[in-house]
Amino acid sequence: MKIIFLGTSHGVQAADRYCQSMLIETEQGSYIIDAGAPVMDCLIRLSYDLKKIKGVFISHLHSDHTDGLLGLISLANWYYKEMKFDVFMPEQGGIDGVGAYLSAVFKNSPNYPNDRIHMHLVEEGVIYENNGMKITAFPTGHMEHYQRPAYGYLLEAEGKRLYISGDLNGARIDYPEFLNEEPVDGFVVECAHFPAEALVEKLRSCKAKFVMPVHVWTLDKYDTIKSHAEELPFGLAYPKDGDCFEI
Repeated sequence: MKIIFLGTSHGVQAADRYCQSMLIETEQGSYIIDAGAPVMDCLIRLSYDLKKIKGVFISHLHSDHTDGLLGLISLANWYYKEMKFDVFMPEQGGIDGVGAYLSAVFKNSPNYPNDRIHMHLVEEGVIYENNGMKITAFPTGHMEHYQRPAYGYLLEAEGKRLYISGDLNGARIDYPEFLNEEPVDGFVVECAHFPAEALVEKLRSCKAKFVMPVHVWTLDKYDTIKSHAEELPFGLAYPKDGDCFEI
């Protein structure tokens, strides 16, 4: 299982970082987690085989996790017709909004929806199991103040387990407790909504083999995390846009 970081920034893109998006690659298919970056642009510049994309999974409906989604779906709908994938969104309003946008843009030519792009509503639990990949959604309290859902995702394929936190509740850093009880090969965790020292303390009991902070703001939090690296029971990496890691 490989992770290609298309975007690693926090809520606002920077000169050298797009907003958050990751491409998870396996032998049987590839999966996009969040689409804050201009995903299709990134894939084309990588000369990526677009037929490999099997699913897109959005953690929550904030623009820094969704702004690249419409471009991806739009181009797949009318131009890259070899693409066939599922899209998972946490709110029906997002699904309806995609449909309304495409209807407005294309005026039903080409038609949408079609038999190549399927939209699904995320609920807690196993939401995808196909092509050797199993994906489980775990709720977070990132948007509970607004009574809106947000999720992190556990991806299991090729004997590997990867957890991607999505955005968390800043008061309690609410990634799921199973990460303190059973190992995962990789853990991608955000660090924008709480102090870096609080994340370090929370991670001391984490069973991950490798932890990768993304969505980091302010950037001096990297220095804080690095200063504690030798105390923590796992390896650390600090992904930048374009980096690829194999777990």
